[in-house]
Amino acid sequence: MGGAMIGRKFVGSRRLADQCGMIMVETMIALLILLFGLLGIAQVLAFSVVASKTYGRDATRATAFAHDKMEELMALAFSDTTTNVTVDPPYPSNGIGLTAGGSIAPDDPVNGYVDYLDAAGARTSAANAHYTRQWQIVDESATVKRIMVSVTSNKSFEYGEAPSTVLITQKTQ
Repeated sequence: MGGAMIGRKFVGSRRLADQCGMIMVETMIALLILLFGLLGIAQVLAFSVVASKTYGRDATRATAFAHDKMEELMALAFSDTTTNVTVDPPYPSNGIGLTAGGSIAPDDPVNGYVDYLDAAGARTSAANAHYTRQWQIVDESATVKRIMVSVTSNKSFEYGEAPSTVLITQKTQ
């Protein structure tokens, strides 16, 4: 009886000796697979944080710039047809004031109803613009004008549309 146990013990220890390094190798392979998976997730997370921050910043600025133009247009007299609001400060002649016209379609800027802004919101040329600000004025009736202002970021967003904001209000006589 004692010899059989020794035989079994010997056989069992031999099996353990044969597999001694396998657990370590399997663990290392599993850790390597886990590491690559975590690195992939970390890259996606980092990209999404940066993209959200950039998009949010540009959307906020677009809204602020649209609000600035809306205030500028609302400050004009209802019958103003000469103030140039494409320059800073607005010039009291050689412009269009609140004359009906313009477009807020990003691909259809209308001269006199568009200005271009740098990253800080200062007016600049179209070639140096970070934002395009357009407005449209519609005569709803003899005493009501609808004013629409659109600001679009000119930055390229690979994974979606560039941020834009449209504000709409009415001005009465």
